[in-house]
Amino acid sequence: MADAATKRSYPKLPTKNWWTLRERFKGSIPQKVDADYLQSVLSLSTPGSAANLIGPLRTVGLIDDSGSTTDRALDWRDDSTYPAVCAAIVADIYPDTLRSAFPEPAKDTEGVLNWFSRHTGAGRSASTAMAGFYTLLTEADPAKAASKPNEAPKKRSKPAGAPKPTRAKAKGTSATENDVVGKPPRTDPEVSISLQIHIDPSASAEQIDQIFKSMAVHLYGES
Repeated sequence: MADAATKRSYPKLPTKNWWTLRERFKGSIPQKVDADYLQSVLSLSTPGSAANLIGPLRTVGLIDDSGSTTDRALDWRDDSTYPAVCAAIVADIYPDTLRSAFPEPAKDTEGVLNWFSRHTGAGRSASTAMAGFYTLLTEADPAKAASKPNEAPKKRSKPAGAPKPTRAKAKGTSATENDVVGKPPRTDPEVSISLQIHIDPSASAEQIDQIFKSMAVHLYGES
C-alpha cells in the first residue's frame, strides 16, 4: 500500500477518456497502447495530449512499461470485475491517510481537493483533476459510463402553439370606408311632399296631359 510521504504527484486521467477507452477495450483490446493509438480512439487533437495519458495508464496498471496491455486491463473492461480493479488501483496508489479521511470523496469534494493541493503542491486545476480521478476510482461504478460529462443534454423542443388568428382584409375597401365599431350607420332625413292639383273641369284632355308633363319636368327632371 502507498504511504503518505513527501510531495508527490498522482494520476490525472479525464473521465471522458477513461470511459471511452474502456468501451474500446470492450470491443477489442489492443496488444499495445501508444500515443498514436490513444490519439485515434480518443479523437485527441495533438500527439502531445495523447502522450500525456501514457503515464497515468501505466500508473494504474492497465499497460506495462512497454505499452502492452495487462491482465488488469482485461478485468477492467468487464463490468463484473470493474469494482475490484478500481479498489486495487486505489490501494496501490493512494495513501491510507487519504482513503481513511475520504472513503467517499463525492461527499466532500472540497476537502479532497484541499488534500491533493497540500500533498502535491499543485495548483487548483491540477489538484481538481487528481481529486476527480480519485473520486472516479472510489465510486467504482461501471454504470457511470452511461452519463459521460461530454454529452450535452438534448434540448427539449417547444410544443407548437396554436396559430394566431389573422383578420381578413376586405379587398377594394380603404380605411375610411370601413365602419367604425359601435357607431350606427349614417342615415339621411326623409322628405315627404304632398301636392294638391286643382284642374278646371272645363280643361280639355290635351291641357290635362300638358299639366302632368309640366309637373314631371319640375319634380323629377323628366323631359
